[in-house]
Amino acid sequence: MIRAGRMLAVTLISCWAFTLPGTTASADVVPGDVIDKSNWQKIEGLVPEPLLNWIKQGDLIKIGELDYNPAEFYSPAIAQSLAENAGKYELNKEDVVVGVKTGKIPEFIVGIPFPVIDLADPKAGQKVMFNKFYYQYGIGSTRAPFRMEWIGRGRGFERAIEAEFCMLTLDSNPAAKKEANPDNELVLSSARVVHPPDISGTNVLAWRYRDERPDYTHVYVPAIRRLRRMTPGSRSDSYLGSDLCVDDNWGYAGKVGAFEWKVLRKEEQLVPFCEGDPIRVFLNDEGEWETARHDRTLGLGYEAKGYQGAPWFPLNVVYVKRPTYVLECRARDRYYNYGTQYLWVDADVYMPVYKVIHDRAGDYWKCGVIFLLALASEDGQKKMVALGGQLTVDDRSRHGSIGIAMSPEITSFFEASLDRNDFSLGGFQKLCK
Repeated sequence: MIRAGRMLAVTLISCWAFTLPGTTASADVVPGDVIDKSNWQKIEGLVPEPLLNWIKQGDLIKIGELDYNPAEFYSPAIAQSLAENAGKYELNKEDVVVGVKTGKIPEFIVGIPFPVIDLADPKAGQKVMFNKFYYQYGIGSTRAPFRMEWIGRGRGFERAIEAEFCMLTLDSNPAAKKEANPDNELVLSSARVVHPPDISGTNVLAWRYRDERPDYTHVYVPAIRRLRRMTPGSRSDSYLGSDLCVDDNWGYAGKVGAFEWKVLRKEEQLVPFCEGDPIRVFLNDEGEWETARHDRTLGLGYEAKGYQGAPWFPLNVVYVKRPTYVLECRARDRYYNYGTQYLWVDADVYMPVYKVIHDRAGDYWKCGVIFLLALASEDGQKKMVALGGQLTVDDRSRHGSIGIAMSPEITSFFEASLDRNDFSLGGFQKLCK
């Protein structure tokens, strides 16, 4: 039974001043360390400032190590692209990927387009983000159910929705070459709410193009039985009243060219991974890679008896020292709700792991944490790093929202069999009803 309702906070907390640390950490950690408010100094400079403040207030994190190397979790096509695509592509003035020799948009890019990132390159930030998307597309078309929970600091669990994210990729993964692509699209995606009944069918459809055209985004509203066009700026509006917006998905889900980007530095940081060995995937009868049944959960604070930290904080996570790119970005659209944002991106799999958000006045507002999840087949034929969960905390309202993709009740599908018609306007509207 999903509980409904959300109590709005009436008391604002004082926001701490947020500055990006310019020096490396003076302390260090080793696997097995448990960091809490008694020894938070050990990770100063190894995590973003908001996370450090959460630990000072009562949260804790476990330092660990992985029994696998995320840098080896590439599909064969992506692994091959690390050598073959070096120096092959560039970005034009509209931040569109073009061939170096032709200056034209390529018909298809296999793997990631920019395997070598030069920090002195003025477009290094955009290239890191294109690699993020192409790594994601390289996993193949995806059908990924998820659960999102609303959690208040004083009240605990408030309500939840069950939804499904579907992504039809048209680039990076060689299997996508069989798809006709007359409109020069990059990816088609949808997010569909399936429960509870009062908002079931509130769904988002997005088309992304290879060229400079902005994303074509619609939301279906069951109450009026109509599709409503979303402007690029409205992608920063709250998603169903949560602390996340559409563009927060996977750290950043907007078009690269919609933002100004800058790489500040490359440094070691503590990156959150779901605990344990990679979750198994197997090839099902439809030719899809399906996650096997498991008993793994994120283990939220309110579910742990006696936990003194935030009720939304995941506990079944280990923080591992990893190379990351630290990016600064700002929307070109003056109607975008967020001001300056900072992203920490894993330097091997190009997945954002932290997102610090300021408002348009420049004051700190929210922080997001992405929990990475490794998946692998028994024979190692299929290996990938995906999303295990995503937390966003609004530190002003003392409220958190968490999307959960790793759960015994959730089965995900990669290189999934998706119906192209479901991503047309007519097909999508029919699917929503």
